[in-house]
Amino acid sequence: MQQIVSITSQGQLSIPRLMLLDLGIYGATKAFIQKTGNVITVVPKKDFWALGGSLKSDVRLTNKQLKKARESFSKNWAQIQWN
Repeated sequence: MQQIVSITSQGQLSIPRLMLLDLGIYGATKAFIQKTGNVITVVPKKDFWALGGSLKSDVRLTNKQLKKARESFSKNWAQIQWN
């Protein structure tokens, strides 16, 4: 699949929606970028949530429950006082 895109003066480009969906990208994500000669390769980096099911555990939480726990942890982490 090929498509022409614009690159802004800040070096940003938009990847067409169909390409993103084909790669399984439905929101913000990180990517690896590599230059080889005159070719730029962009490889989406799988996020933590994409690893679901890859580690064995007795804990059974939905993706929504895990995200809520992560948000709670990140908000409350700064409030912990170390003695």
